[in-house]
Amino acid sequence: MFSLTRQERQVILFLTGLAVAGLGINFCLKANSRLQRFVQARPEMAKININTTNLDDLAAIKTVSPKLARKIIEYRNTQGPFQNIEDLKEVKGIGTYRYEKLKAIFYVE
Repeated sequence: MFSLTRQERQVILFLTGLAVAGLGINFCLKANSRLQRFVQARPEMAKININTTNLDDLAAIKTVSPKLARKIIEYRNTQGPFQNIEDLKEVKGIGTYRYEKLKAIFYVE
């Protein structure tokens, strides 16, 4: 009926196996809520605690320049830990536009 080459059959077999594996993982996640909590990351796991991060980690963030990273650390050292994420607005060099980007990256604990 179909005249497929060996390579085409291998690709189809691979894609079918991948789809079956995805369906199996999806089924397991739905069936076991404990496993789902383990696999899915909480939002704060993807964010950085602004009160505990160091200069090198801050400077490695794409939207934070090394100069801004130093200002954030300096502010934290002089004013104490950030009480809430909005305190970032008090750091010189962080305006409304930059704050909107940074609040998605950081959290305060």
